[in-house]
Amino acid sequence: MSGPPVVIGAPLYNHANDLPETLESLLTQSYREFRLVCVDDQSSDATGAIVQRYAARDSRIVYVRNPHRLGMIDNWRRAFDLSLEHNPEAQYFAWASDHDVWHPRWLRALVDVLDQHPEVVLAYPRNRRIGSEGKLTDKRCWEFETSGIDDVRVRFRRAMRDMSAGNMIYGLGRVDAIRRAGVFRHVLVPDRLLLMELSLEGQFAQVPEVLWFRRWYGPIFSLQRQRHAFFPNGRPLYAYVPWWVSHATALTWCLGVRAERAPRITRWVGLRLGFRYLRLAGWLHFRQELKAFRIGLFERATFLKPIYVRVRNVYREVKRRSRFDAISGQWNKSLGSATRRRRLVKRVTRQAKKRANQAIGSGRYLLRAVRALPLMQSRVIPWLVRQEIDEVPAGREVGLMKRALRQVARSRRPIIVGPWLSEVGFEVLYWIPFLTWAVREFDFGRDRLIVVSRGGAGLWYRDLAEHYEDVFSLMSVKEYRRCNEERWSDGGNQKQMSPSVFDDDIVDLVKERRGLTDVAVLHPSAMYRLFRYYWYEKGAISLLQKHTSYRQMPAVERGASLAGLPSEYAAVRFYFRPSFPDTSDNRALVGQFVRTLAQRMPVVLLNPGLSLDDHEDFDPGIGMGVHKIDHLMTPTTNLQVQSAVIAHARVFVGTYGGLSYLGPFYGVPSIGLFSEESELVLAHLDVSRRLSRRLDAPLVTLDVREVAMIEMLFDMLDRDSPVPTAPPESAVAASSSS
Repeated sequence: MSGPPVVIGAPLYNHANDLPETLESLLTQSYREFRLVCVDDQSSDATGAIVQRYAARDSRIVYVRNPHRLGMIDNWRRAFDLSLEHNPEAQYFAWASDHDVWHPRWLRALVDVLDQHPEVVLAYPRNRRIGSEGKLTDKRCWEFETSGIDDVRVRFRRAMRDMSAGNMIYGLGRVDAIRRAGVFRHVLVPDRLLLMELSLEGQFAQVPEVLWFRRWYGPIFSLQRQRHAFFPNGRPLYAYVPWWVSHATALTWCLGVRAERAPRITRWVGLRLGFRYLRLAGWLHFRQELKAFRIGLFERATFLKPIYVRVRNVYREVKRRSRFDAISGQWNKSLGSATRRRRLVKRVTRQAKKRANQAIGSGRYLLRAVRALPLMQSRVIPWLVRQEIDEVPAGREVGLMKRALRQVARSRRPIIVGPWLSEVGFEVLYWIPFLTWAVREFDFGRDRLIVVSRGGAGLWYRDLAEHYEDVFSLMSVKEYRRCNEERWSDGGNQKQMSPSVFDDDIVDLVKERRGLTDVAVLHPSAMYRLFRYYWYEKGAISLLQKHTSYRQMPAVERGASLAGLPSEYAAVRFYFRPSFPDTSDNRALVGQFVRTLAQRMPVVLLNPGLSLDDHEDFDPGIGMGVHKIDHLMTPTTNLQVQSAVIAHARVFVGTYGGLSYLGPFYGVPSIGLFSEESELVLAHLDVSRRLSRRLDAPLVTLDVREVAMIEMLFDMLDRDSPVPTAPPESAVAASSSS
């Protein structure tokens, strides 16, 4: 019987405190066909006892203790060799540290990449650093890959310039490629050399999800420390040679002299690669030393740093302006692409219309001048939108909207509804009720509608349209975030007040997928431009009531994927936003709140574990009564899974906005918390309360300072009898509302 296709080698040495969490994160992977080979390099703490205790419960673990201390390089090599001895038919291999933490979907995501892309030799995810206590640091996610680059020389040069060995070495690689690359050679910084040799074997692919949490103990890298850790039994003389020189020598010897990769890489090519590495790595090391010198200098002479910052900003401005010459030199080349010509025409036409509208009236000229000022896009633009509303009465916008919808209805073409690229809260609270009204009012026909949204939101539209396209099935998450952020930058915020180039590109992708040549588009701007009058207190509530239809969402089946959840539970998702900022008080309060709730009722966390927007989820951790389902979510299903969980929950509790609006649409009571009332829009609060009464499902918004009321409610529910002082009418009312 053949072994599993994946084998993980874990070199161990004196990390007993963090080891249990590491082993549990590996053993709870959703992809279970792997073997974990743990090689203990004579640890002096309880490492061996911990691994043996886990091995007694899980047959996938193999524990080996070295007869004597080998050092880091030889222990990593032995972990690779022993892993393949136990699984000689394994296709994929990964090293695992003894102190990091992995997401349950880590291995599944990497295996899928290697299975689907034979040209990729190493797959790895985005990662976040965590401190010694397990808290996330502020370090941004590092991104790099060489997918799609077939030229070996280009891959080699780009890997030398941009890769981060520490963030890639724990990825999942092909066994044959790692073996040909020499595993870990006996040099300083061996992981960088291994990755450089792997770049000659194939491409690197990065999964655009945070699936690995790298425990960070601070900037402890030093060549002296490596000499002690790599060569515990005596350091050879070549260990004192600069690392880039020893790397270039090893490459030249293996590729150019011994011709280990011939005939694929000839001796002449190997010699050239060795000399190229010497030049590139030497320059990289010089820049690193210069940076270290600069940091040390500024720590000692702090008065020099402001001068350096000013000089650097002037240099960057000159460099930015000089790019205009390069852009003009490429102008004719850019126009050679039909797609780029089309985009250019669309962009110029749209900008011309926009400028023409802005030129009407002296007030528009003033608004245009103010918008051109720096630092005005993030906070001031919403205020400027309110000023624009004063120039045009709401009645005119209603007439324009209805005329556009009549034209869409009269055409016999398929109708693309969307694409929806804005917040989940606005989609649930305004866009879907507006569509419900429009479909009924103008009789579009369900068979003509093609709804375009993201994250598996198609189940929200099942009673409106027969067709649905998910944006994440049309492009990668990385490409979506880049294009959407460009759209935000151009528009000043993420509201879809007018169609953007990104919207047009998505419509073109939908047309291409479905084989359509001519379509009508019902864009969210029709709703945004109308309802902004109400949001900014320029129109009455009747403007919203006349153009929306609120109804419960179509029923959602619990599904086999959620069969493991308790029969009754509370759905919870807290994330940070301006109305609920990331502060120590908010974190402490939410953590205590979730733990208190879990003592009375099972809690299911709705955190998706995906980086799809600018919100950071709060993770209270795993404890008694807390269930995580992020391993069930993918970019194309996260909203679908969250909706199914909310639809079958007894209550939803979380940050006000977004998913808190979804509960009443499924008849589920919801509680939304906030801490900065000044960041709330009163119009949205009013609509949410009206929604609660309309659908007969409570939606309660609470300041965090009022959470004590909920704790008092918990105490009342824990009692065996009702409060004696409450009159019968109050008791009945409290029972019915709960």
